[in-house]
Amino acid sequence: MLPRPRGGEGREGTLTLRSPLRVRCDDAWREDLEVFATDLAGAVGWTVRRVDDGEDCDIDARRDGGCGSEGYRVRVGERIDIAAGDAAGFSYALTALRQLGPAQLWSRTPSELATWTLDALDLVDAPSFAWRGVHLDVARHFFDVAAVRRLIDLLAAHRLNHLHLHLNDDQGWRVEVPAWPGLTTVGAWRSGSPVGHEHDDVRDDVAHGGFYNAADVAELVEHARRRHVRLIPEIDLPGHAQSLLAAYPQFGNTGAPLEVWTHWGISHHVLNVEAATLEFADEVVRYVAGLFPDSPVHIGGDECPSVQWERSAAARDVMDQRGFDDPRQLQGLFTERLTRSLLAEGRAVLAWDEVLDAEVIPGTTICAWRSARKGVEAAERGFDVIMAPMQHLYFDWLSSDGPEEPVAVAPWPYVTTWEKVYGVAVIPEGLHPAHHHHVRGAQAQLWTEYIDSVARLDYMAFPRLCAFSEVVWGTGGDVEEFRPRLEHHLRRLDAMGVAYRALDPARDR
Repeated sequence: MLPRPRGGEGREGTLTLRSPLRVRCDDAWREDLEVFATDLAGAVGWTVRRVDDGEDCDIDARRDGGCGSEGYRVRVGERIDIAAGDAAGFSYALTALRQLGPAQLWSRTPSELATWTLDALDLVDAPSFAWRGVHLDVARHFFDVAAVRRLIDLLAAHRLNHLHLHLNDDQGWRVEVPAWPGLTTVGAWRSGSPVGHEHDDVRDDVAHGGFYNAADVAELVEHARRRHVRLIPEIDLPGHAQSLLAAYPQFGNTGAPLEVWTHWGISHHVLNVEAATLEFADEVVRYVAGLFPDSPVHIGGDECPSVQWERSAAARDVMDQRGFDDPRQLQGLFTERLTRSLLAEGRAVLAWDEVLDAEVIPGTTICAWRSARKGVEAAERGFDVIMAPMQHLYFDWLSSDGPEEPVAVAPWPYVTTWEKVYGVAVIPEGLHPAHHHHVRGAQAQLWTEYIDSVARLDYMAFPRLCAFSEVVWGTGGDVEEFRPRLEHHLRRLDAMGVAYRALDPARDR
């Protein structure tokens, strides 16, 4: 199984299941049973029938608070008995059962299966970390609703429970804001993209773009909720703003007309620091947050050049008024405004670890990406942390040092094999045990400058995401013990139509 359960042992005997599958479960878990039934019907044509107390059943599922949040127990004997702490635990128990069966139970195309035989066993399982996340950049390359729904399904199959959507950058704005239509009529479309690596300085003239409207977001949020995945929106300001400024140049520092950027990297065009611009940013972020009810909101905060502020008389006036001595301090005006506004609305706030370079408002959760050391710093300063160190968890890096690897964000030696991912420590080395409770979990990042299709997304994500799922579940161990289970798991990915990178022991080791 993958990720590996926390505990389990085999027993004598087997159990053979047939369609229709009879299930007794808590009424509050009816929706999870419907999702399972839909998956099973699509894969092997089986039906699932919910039965009442007193009726014979193949699966008997009961609520047990002792299992804890997202935890479950499975006993396979004369029938299958499931105990779960909540709906997520029940859903994960059903996922574990599917993994105990043939790979065709995961098929995206219908196939026939007469019987399903399981060995008798006992499983006890629960995650170590509440935040088991994946980040998808839809700004550099846009992925439509169908592609994101598919990714949500793949995350759920690996018991990953957060999908962080990077919704804007210099190269595109990806969510409609009706009060500011130019964000998508202009900002969502660029005239071309780099061909090959950015440093080759070759561009095509193929228009690229797209965006989500409110109905699209609602569909994604609902689909994710049914899979126990929470969507996290990110609007990254005041940097990464050229697509915004192409639509509304009045919010820039020069007023000059701009186009949505056709380069990768970081544009030096940033928002100005006038009161109207801060109000605009606040309005837009709160609107986008409202499309993702009950989710934390990521406000970005990384990689904001200050060169335009250094040259701006208006920015210098604001610095004088605020008593700032460094233009980089101006970024904090946005960070503070957006954080306080969202916290006042009861929303949790996330930010990249650059915000640690200044005063951070209590209640902010830090996404530590520059290094694990930034996670240690954040926790020691009393902030909750999501570990995302680029050295292990940036999946836009090369998958191996082989010459056949497709172009990636950086050349060798920036290589992250799946073994390297499997070796990452969610609790960073050097963090005192007194601060361990601040580490909420970890997140793998898929930046998409060089991920321009679902097939390329699959290749860059898998099997690295398989290794990550076990590490962040909390049951990672010896890589050689993991390898055969990963090889077996790839059959499930085959059934799901995932175009993963094939294992290559000669290079992966």
